[in-house]
Order: sequence, then C-alpha cells, then structure tokens
Amino acid sequence: MREPLFHPEQVPEEILAAIVGAGPLHWEDLHPSDRASVGNARLRLVGVYDDRFEGTFMLRTRIPGGRLTADQVDVLAGVVRDFSVHAAGFEDELDRFGEVTTRQDLQIHWIRFEHLPEIWRRYGEVGLGSLQACGNSMRNVTACPVDGVDPQAAFEVGPIVEAIGAIARDEPRLTAFLPRKFKVALTACPTDCVVARIHCVSFTPARKDGTLGFNAHAGGGLSDYPRLATALDLFCEPDRAPAVVRAALEVYAELGDYENPSLNRFRALVHQLGPERVAAEVRDRLGFAAPSAGQDLTTWRAEDHIGVHPDLKGTSYVGLCVPLGRLSADELFELARCARVHGDGRVRLTQRQNVILTGVADVAALLAEPLLEPLKPEPDPFERGVVACTSAPFCKFAILAMKPYGQQLIDHLRAEVPRGGWDRLQGLRIHLSGCKASCAQLPTAHIGIRATMGKDGEHYYDGFDVALGGDAGAPRLARWARGEVPTDAAFEGITSLLAKVARNELALDGLSEALTPWSGVGTAPYPEEAARTGGQRPERARGGGPPPVTPATGGTAR
Repeated sequence: MREPLFHPEQVPEEILAAIVGAGPLHWEDLHPSDRASVGNARLRLVGVYDDRFEGTFMLRTRIPGGRLTADQVDVLAGVVRDFSVHAAGFEDELDRFGEVTTRQDLQIHWIRFEHLPEIWRRYGEVGLGSLQACGNSMRNVTACPVDGVDPQAAFEVGPIVEAIGAIARDEPRLTAFLPRKFKVALTACPTDCVVARIHCVSFTPARKDGTLGFNAHAGGGLSDYPRLATALDLFCEPDRAPAVVRAALEVYAELGDYENPSLNRFRALVHQLGPERVAAEVRDRLGFAAPSAGQDLTTWRAEDHIGVHPDLKGTSYVGLCVPLGRLSADELFELARCARVHGDGRVRLTQRQNVILTGVADVAALLAEPLLEPLKPEPDPFERGVVACTSAPFCKFAILAMKPYGQQLIDHLRAEVPRGGWDRLQGLRIHLSGCKASCAQLPTAHIGIRATMGKDGEHYYDGFDVALGGDAGAPRLARWARGEVPTDAAFEGITSLLAKVARNELALDGLSEALTPWSGVGTAPYPEEAARTGGQRPERARGGGPPPVTPATGGTAR
C-alpha cells in the first residue's frame, strides 16, 4: 500500500508538491487516509473540492481582484476543454464549462485527480494558481473589477490586492490554519460593487485630513447567522491596508474558536468581543498609529459595471453579462481572442459572475462579434439580475439544481412582466442558493431564493424559501417572506411582485414592504427565533450562531 501523501501540518505548497511529486496518480490508488477527511481538508487548501460524483473534483482558480490576461484565459479555456469532461455514466450532465464565482474566481468541475499535475503545470506557465482558494484559509482577495481603469475611482488598489495576497503566499502558517475561511475585499470605487459589508474585513474609500485611503470594516458574512460588517472607526493609507489585514488575521488565529465549527466564523468573534474591542486588538498589532475613520467616499449603491463605459485612457471598458455565470470552453477562447483583438489583452471577472473587457478602442467592432450575442453588454433586467450558486448536481450540500431553475425564472419573468415597465427593474437582484450556505449571497438580494423540500400529504416536492428586501449597502439583509413554496407558486408570486414594480405600484427597493401581501402559498414567514439558527426554522436548525444583532451594527436575516 502507498504511503499517505497528506498530513494535517502541511502548508498548501507542500500539499501541491506532494501531489505533483506522486505523478499522475488515480484517486482510487491513494492511501485510505488520503481519501478520507484528512485528505479532503488538505485538498481544499490547494483549491480542490470534492464534488458529488465519486472520483471527480471541482478546481477553483484563485484570481486576485478578478484580473486575467488573455494568455491566462486561453489556458483556462484549454483546461476546461481537455479536463472538464463528465464521468462515465453521466453523459447527460453538462460538462466543459467554467463558472465565474461571487469571489471573482473561476471554478471547473469534472476534474480527475490524475490530471491535477498537468493542470498546475499549465497554470504555472502563465502565473495562475489555486492555493488557498478553498478551505479554512484567507480566500481570494476581491476588489472593484474595473480598478485602475474607472475614472470614478479615488485611486488604484491593484498593488494592495497583490500585497494582501502575498501574505497568503509568504505566511501560510498564519493564513491556512484558521478556524474557518477568511474573506477580504477592498475598493476605491464610489459604488458598492464589492458588497463590502459581507466580508470578514473590508476597505472602502475615505479621506482623512486631505489624505486618501480606506475606512476599515469587520465582521461581515452570510450563511449561518448572517451579519453585516461593522465600521471599525479606523482609517489607513492604502499601503497600510495589508498590515491591517495581517493584524485581523492574527486576532482571528489567536482568539477564534477552533472547537465549534458552527460558531467560529470571524463575524462571531467580532460580535462576541464587540467592534471596539476588535479595533483595539487590531491596533495593538499594527506597527503604526491608525487614526479614527475618515470621510466616507462611497455611495454604498450596488453596481455591476455592465455596459460600455469610458476609461482613464480614452478607450472603454465593456462589461458583459454571463448568463448564470457559466462560460463554455469555446466562449472562454473567444473571450481571450476578443481581449487581444479589440482590447488591451485583459479580462476582469466580477462579483456578479460576469466579465469585463478593458482598453476597447473600437466598441462597434467588439459589439459586432458573435460572442456578444450570448454575452450581452445590455441584457434585460432578469438575465442581468439573476445570480445562482453551483448547486446540484455538483455541490454535495445542494438540495436542488438552482442554475436551471434560474434560467426558468428568467424565461418566466420575460414572458409575464409587462415589458413597458422593465426600465423600473434596472438594478434588480435575484439570488438563488441550493442550500443554506449563501454562496450566491442570498441575503443581499431584492429577492432571495433558497432550495428546500416541502411535503404535501405523503408526497415531497421541490420548493423554495423566499426572502425579500436585501441591500447590503442600505444596510439591510433580506427578510424571509414564505417557506416551502412550491416552485411554480414561487415563480408566480415573484412575477406578481415584479409586475407591480413594472406598473409603478411598488418600489424595487421597497420589496420588504410586500411581506404582508405575499401569496398565502407556502408556510408563514419564519419566526423571530430563526434569526438565531442560521435562518432555519428552529426544529431544523443545526449548530447555531451568536445572538442576532441590530441592523444598525450588522443585521440578521429573519
């Protein structure tokens, strides 16, 4: 029998080296301990996540700030084409596609263990990687997807994104052995395109005594016991943001709960200690005196950067809507070609699962490309508004396949909502999640849809739990409207609400006011105590969370 490849003390680089050093080894040939929980936990630290299909994996590529070159997109397209191939017996399932994530990553399914060394070899040739893209680590650092090209931004954050990412590369003992995942976002954009308040630590543009920099926030997150981040009353100049991140990581590593998986998110620590104590702990670990918060320079308005916009160089950036966040291998190859032919050879991935081409000199020529038929710069509000997580059949936690349901909902809304009022639906956000993990950021949406199963007599049916009125910039998390609504009835209820918006009978930002007139189909809104059980009804709850906090300091979905 082979010796184990993995052990709990390995840093990500050592895990990757062990896999590459073993050669093209089949998963089935590994030591039993490697194929058990220890191995799965180690694999996640190199961006490899066990999917629902035995022997195949999801590979998540870490893309700091969502920035890619055309050469990197070509490599990603080649990996999708050559290795994202469905397993035997599952020929009816979708394959050869990549998924843009809400963390500006690209993830690929159907990966076989024996192909990982070749994939990583290709990645290495163009500067791509997957270390710490999953697991209890500091995840991919997200940023405004048009940073450095948008004339509205206060300054450029690209170098700071790289410096924060370097902490993960250079200090893996700090960043890859945390109680749970740790998420960082930063932006100098005046809008809230990064959804700053749902991150463990985030930075938004500010001015202090005439100096541009960041205000810091901490303690945001969704999934179990969602909480919006609290302002830390701490200002830092741009080049000092990495030190603040390192200090927050040290606080989490030293004071976080390693024993209780359901209670050990950084937001729980912020809630338990209080933001003032957390700010003091961070300040104690800095090598400089951080002043109090500066003048806030953000509007906190949601933004996706879709469409044609002027840039800093006299050209344009063009944001393209990727339906449900999925790109085929052919579309990825075409994206790289269009970036070279029409732009500056750069591609950006966005937090809303879309793509942006930068440095476009001849917009008309780009718009004439066949690729811009499926990837539209001016999509309708429904296609533009829907974000869906991976869900079934890949994610082992998912109850239903939410991307197909997302497409059905788009088609239904197009057919039923009065077209004359579609302009009132610009900015619509409908987020679909296959489980309670909120990978699709459900509580931040105007309409949040979570997969569930209902029971009618002796028969089970596909159903949705529906929440309304989320807006992280407000700050406000969505509130549950109905539970276990049959899917068809949920579609009709959502259509009825959006038709009222289209007819100017209801404001899009006032959907939470529609909780009372929601259709009687499904169960009643979740009781107040559900706020303490991750949004689940108490009898279903597993684990738990800290007591609910008030919207003024964070907010908890009900």
